[in-house]
Amino acid sequence: MLEQGRLGTRQLATLTIMMVVGDMMMIYPSVITSYAKQDAWMCALIGIPLGMGLMAMFLKLGNAYPGQNLVSLSRSILGYWPGTLLSLFYLYFFVIGAATHTREVGDFMTTQIFIYTPIRVVILLFVIAIVWAVFHGVESLGRTSELLLPLLIVFIVVLVVSLLPQVDVNNLKPVRENTSVTIAQGILVSIIYPVGEAIPILMLLPYTAKTAHRNRDVILAAGIGSLILSSLVTISMLVLGAFLTQHNIYASFILSQKINIGDFFQRIEAFMASAWLISTYFKACIYFYVFVLGIAELFNMKQYRRLILPTGLLIFGLANLISPGITYIIITVVPYWVDWDTTIGIILPGLLLMIHWIKSLSSRKKS
Repeated sequence: MLEQGRLGTRQLATLTIMMVVGDMMMIYPSVITSYAKQDAWMCALIGIPLGMGLMAMFLKLGNAYPGQNLVSLSRSILGYWPGTLLSLFYLYFFVIGAATHTREVGDFMTTQIFIYTPIRVVILLFVIAIVWAVFHGVESLGRTSELLLPLLIVFIVVLVVSLLPQVDVNNLKPVRENTSVTIAQGILVSIIYPVGEAIPILMLLPYTAKTAHRNRDVILAAGIGSLILSSLVTISMLVLGAFLTQHNIYASFILSQKINIGDFFQRIEAFMASAWLISTYFKACIYFYVFVLGIAELFNMKQYRRLILPTGLLIFGLANLISPGITYIIITVVPYWVDWDTTIGIILPGLLLMIHWIKSLSSRKKS
């Protein structure tokens, strides 16, 4: 196999949480509120079990073809050439996703923290860190995620608990003032952005040790990641209100700036930024890794490591070219990204699973 390292079930679960939370930790409250307005917190809560169901569908598809990643799985279901075309579409999504996450880090750091630092410097440093991680393989990535996930959760818990004195329940009223269509859009966003973008798990399953509770742990991990994002949406609306949450793209960062307990515990936005950088870094690493692995699988290469440096240069270039600034991403990219994620995360995996079931039924009838 292309990857000699192996992930344990716990490592796969922690990487799943990192993929679900990822870059959404900072921008998710703003994105879902822009769709569902006052009912965003309710849509985020409804999306938790539905997201877990979507993850169960991913696992059902992956377990139907054990030992095969998304590229070989697509070829097995659709045939060589149709499967290759579908794999290319997914690989394009992975490389654009990695570049977009890298650009998000560059935009955030140069607009909120290192204002006078050129964005190319931040992007270059981030890409170097990704290349270093991917070069050491998926096993090292999984072990590192185990170490850093508790730190991520501690930062989020501290943020939520510290903001409780500023909570105003009236910010959630009126409940259900929007139409059913608006609420449905909010629920779709709550499913597709966090869990739909965890589709790279189909590239990781063949390199994960099979245990009795693997499916259960991964589905629970998806639920935990969605719960974290839901709590951020709810506390953001309780403190800032729907209007300010919608119009602050980095709502979680703004929340961390509002913490002030006894004029002593305050200004902890650097911790929130660190938590976001950790989750976004792992998500970008996974997207980078599965792209490199998929290219090697597509062209029957014996190893994937020789592709890491060229891909790093490609990601660096794409991250600089993908948008002129954060305003372009908010206005132009975000409204259409949900359609892309819906296609990638729901429609295509659903079709693959349906075709697999049809082929299985027809083969049983023949036998």
